Amino acid sequence: MSTIKEFHLSYDVLNELDTFSEGDCITGRITLVLNKETKVDSLFIKAKGDADVSWENDDDSYSAHNRYFKVKTFMINKNPQGTILPSGIHIYPFSLQIPEGSMPSSFRGNHGRIVYRLKAKLDRGWLKKRNLEKEITFVSKANLNPGLLLSPQHGVKNKSVGIFSSGQVTMDVHVERMGFMPGEVVHICANIENNSSRDLKTKFTLKQKITFFASGTRTKVNEYTICKVVQDPILSSNRQSVTEKLQIPADQGLSILNCNIIKVEYILKVYLDVPLARDPEVRFPLVIVPSGFWSNQTPGRPFGTQGGPSTSDFPSNTELGPCPPFMAPGGSPYPSVLSVYPEPAATGGSCYPDPQQPFPFPSGPVFPQPPFATSTPIMQSPYSGQEKDQPPAYSSLFPPSAPE
Repeated sequence: MSTIKEFHLSYDVLNELDTFSEGDCITGRITLVLNKETKVDSLFIKAKGDADVSWENDDDSYSAHNRYFKVKTFMINKNPQGTILPSGIHIYPFSLQIPEGSMPSSFRGNHGRIVYRLKAKLDRGWLKKRNLEKEITFVSKANLNPGLLLSPQHGVKNKSVGIFSSGQVTMDVHVERMGFMPGEVVHICANIENNSSRDLKTKFTLKQKITFFASGTRTKVNEYTICKVVQDPILSSNRQSVTEKLQIPADQGLSILNCNIIKVEYILKVYLDVPLARDPEVRFPLVIVPSGFWSNQTPGRPFGTQGGPSTSDFPSNTELGPCPPFMAPGGSPYPSVLSVYPEPAATGGSCYPDPQQPFPFPSGPVFPQPPFATSTPIMQSPYSGQEKDQPPAYSSLFPPSAPE
């Protein structure tokens, strides 16, 4: 008959989503049921968070590792003589504090993962050690710069349509903000001027881009289309204002911008489908924040619930006008201050403006601005005018790291 009848680890759930964040205390208990008296050298539990990346390419392999924290506590301390436990039920409560700081959310991908675990170990000397392991879901509460997260975004693209078509197209695109929770709807407004010889369809795509970093400059990139919508064609030599709603799936993974070996980004692309030519496009970074992110904030007027006077001369295919207001009168409905945690600056600098400086407005010919009912400045898309494969950098979303 085995000496150990039961060895069990359980923890207390903090919220309905069963998640933990920076600064949370993990409490629980280890249950040890013995069939007979036994000698134990030690019993401990630890919590830790790690990010790992690995893949193989031909004959080479690449990997990287980050340790975010490890905390440990002993229920039975080590001593030379050991500790004699009688038969029966033994329950050992524990409490482990997750450190404060910037740590990324849990994640699993094709070439890497970010995992947070509880691990208990029972040491009985020369006898076989017993281990317990339980994974916990970690959601980072490192809030992004509010001036960037809540600001409306704006991008303009002017492009000649190529050798198989003639003329030029202009796109003037507005997105209500940068930050969204899973399940929320992204509202987009696009003013299109089609001065080409072809009828052109407007397309809206939300993509997830996952980048794994290993062995210095080695990278592995996976891209996935989350959702895509195609609208009716805009006729040649015609101007039109179109609006679209893209819903983020309720189970969509979060953005990960504060890990230096795994990055999860979301990119909204608005483009015109030009046959046999490179499509003109405007791209915007979106940041998927945890569910409940806005729950303690006063909700404002939903985007697009009211029309209003417009200075645009574009015909509209919706009662909202060429571009609906984004926020409630009197300014942003959200608090002006959110807590932030630092992240090391991304290699190559940032495509975002300095959060301490005024937001840059688009230069060159643009369509009349929509009637924003807010004092919040509009952020120009960091992709505007860039090559389509140029990656974004997110270092400006976090303040500089504090000196150690």
